[in-house]
Amino acid sequence: MNDHERKFEAALAELAATDMWAGNYKPPLLNVQRRLGWMVRPPHYASFWRVMLGYALWFAPVWGILMWFVSWRGQGFSLVSAAGAAAFAGILFGGMMALYYARARRRYKLSKWEDL
Repeated sequence: MNDHERKFEAALAELAATDMWAGNYKPPLLNVQRRLGWMVRPPHYASFWRVMLGYALWFAPVWGILMWFVSWRGQGFSLVSAAGAAAFAGILFGGMMALYYARARRRYKLSKWEDL
């Protein structure tokens, strides 16, 4: 087992010892990233900016495409306006998720990734 996997397992054990739901500390996006072979950390152990960027980069296009076909196209939105709105929504969502994980990291007094 390499160092990253050892730390990942230690992080999951630390998170499991809290009263958090497993879906909160091992979200579906984390499972997808791991299946793709990415060496990612549970979001509680990633930096604020990494969590924000990670969530914004998948949320903005998914939400933007969905909104384009459900609403914006019929309302006459330009592609530039739609892209701007999707980018704003992605940044907002990513920021909210980063705040959520930072708050939980402090609340549960979790170790730093480097200390695992």
